[in-house]
Amino acid sequence: MPNVNNAFQYLKKIKYGLRGGWHSAFEINKRAKIDVFDYQSLVTPLNFYPFVPHKENNLYGNGYVINKEFSNIDLSVTAIEHGLYIGSLVPERHLVNAYHNIITFSEYRKKYIEAKTDKNIITIGPYIKYAKPLYSDEKIALEKELLGKTLVVFPSHSIESIYAKYDINQFIEYIKKFKNEFNFDKVLVCLYWKDIALGMDQQYVSAGFNVVSAGHMYDPYFLSRLKTILLLADATLTNTVGTHVGYAITLNKPTKVWNEGEVGYHPITGNEAEAAKELGTRTGLDLDTHLSAVNHIKDIFSNFDNKISNEQVSCVQHYWGS
Repeated sequence: MPNVNNAFQYLKKIKYGLRGGWHSAFEINKRAKIDVFDYQSLVTPLNFYPFVPHKENNLYGNGYVINKEFSNIDLSVTAIEHGLYIGSLVPERHLVNAYHNIITFSEYRKKYIEAKTDKNIITIGPYIKYAKPLYSDEKIALEKELLGKTLVVFPSHSIESIYAKYDINQFIEYIKKFKNEFNFDKVLVCLYWKDIALGMDQQYVSAGFNVVSAGHMYDPYFLSRLKTILLLADATLTNTVGTHVGYAITLNKPTKVWNEGEVGYHPITGNEAEAAKELGTRTGLDLDTHLSAVNHIKDIFSNFDNKISNEQVSCVQHYWGS
């Protein structure tokens, strides 16, 4: 069977390569050497190319990193949850017969998945632990010296079919207030590639902030680039609960979730059908468990005093694992 799987994966590489993926593979290696501040170069479109089996496993470099760290796990029969899943929802695509294993963060998440399948659930904690930064220790130290005390901001991000809508001006004003209150020298705003494509970077640049990005979702160095950006931070600020919150704490970066601004999610023109499907995914218990956990995390990260509390560490260990 492994030989059959390997042959199938080889054919997929040829298929996607002929569709432009080979150029992407070349481009990806080039981007690994690009500075995180050159965000426009990092987020230009990429054709999909499978570095590991199954398209979703390639998103954000998760499979690329996990495959290097856990060579004993056969990714041809494994689904990888691509980020923090909060609540009881388990995507139907992960429950199909093609998968024997599902990789996730925590025991909290494992219990929800086990309630819906008899597949083997593998918990490995926050994936960012296994990513190698793209900068050397020496370059990170030099960059930190040049930047001074640095705040990295993670605004709520859009996806392919849905854009995240919030009052950017209101958020910018709070970032400035937060920067001054806690004496940060520099603000880096880490934007998702889709939001840069939608032009949301311009207001942050106009406000005097530096924009950075972890790159395109098909870039296998996404997770390594995100780790690099977090290592430049002294603290992080966000207006949403997401994977980045636990990743920041994992890397010992104090974090605040700002809850005063409302974030809404709306269909991108031309993608209404897919957006409706995404926005209607959680109902009933799936929605209730999601909202309850999100509010719990928000409460724990609503205060900031330049350090990480024991309660915040426990929270991350619960939802993200360790």
